[in-house]
Amino acid sequence: MKGLRALAGAVVLTALSFPLPSQPPSPTTGYHYVQCIKTKPEKGVEFHKWAEGDLHKYAQGMVDSGRLSSWILVRAVTPAGSASPCDYFVVSFYPGLPPEPLGMGDLGPALKKAGLSMTAEEYMARRDSMSSLVTSGLWQNYLAVGSMQKGDYIVVNEAKAVDVDEWVAYEKKAWQPIAEQLIKEGLTRGWSVNVMVLPQRGSENRINGVTVDVYPSWDALNKSMIDPEFVNRWHKIHPDMEIGATFEHYDKLRNNLTANLFRVDDMISAK
Repeated sequence: MKGLRALAGAVVLTALSFPLPSQPPSPTTGYHYVQCIKTKPEKGVEFHKWAEGDLHKYAQGMVDSGRLSSWILVRAVTPAGSASPCDYFVVSFYPGLPPEPLGMGDLGPALKKAGLSMTAEEYMARRDSMSSLVTSGLWQNYLAVGSMQKGDYIVVNEAKAVDVDEWVAYEKKAWQPIAEQLIKEGLTRGWSVNVMVLPQRGSENRINGVTVDVYPSWDALNKSMIDPEFVNRWHKIHPDMEIGATFEHYDKLRNNLTANLFRVDDMISAK
């Protein structure tokens, strides 16, 4: 699934360059921690039920306490299956700088406050019997428009940028106005650009940024693949920016690695 970006990139015309902003946009204050979860064989249904119950209650407690500003659980749609590295992503959004991770001594009281009658050891044993943590990382949002709701479909476009600041600045100039118009037309619900903060291993990291396209329904996702108005919409928003040159420049700024599709299975936001 490559979404609207790939469809537009396929429309390559004559080349015409245009200047970048002199300064990259500043990041927002929000950080988010992303955990890639793999369910154990034949434990998928059991994990789903556990996520609807105990995991939801625990996450609700974290949001109610103010430790998190919001929390989402997204399920892999494609790729999926035994060869897929992640079956779920747990994403925890912080209101500012991330606090120190909870230790075992803190987890027990947090579980009790969330209404769960189990020890920290029992909670972790239950979780680990059904799933395993594949990877985790800290990210920061740099650009965002629109919103996200439970039941939405999201396309996560992984990228490896040569210069992250230059890439983000180009996303703001070229794609953010398109994303805002798509939301106005009801074709999408949201869009964001996110940059990896930790781990930092320089060129060893496979990716260092993602863009996220949010679709309110499966039908909206399908319509984005065959959007007949994309070129006309682009010319109205960017009359001085030729499409082919835009995506040629994108190719110089970053490698577009993969585009994966997920569904928002659960979502908790602060009241």
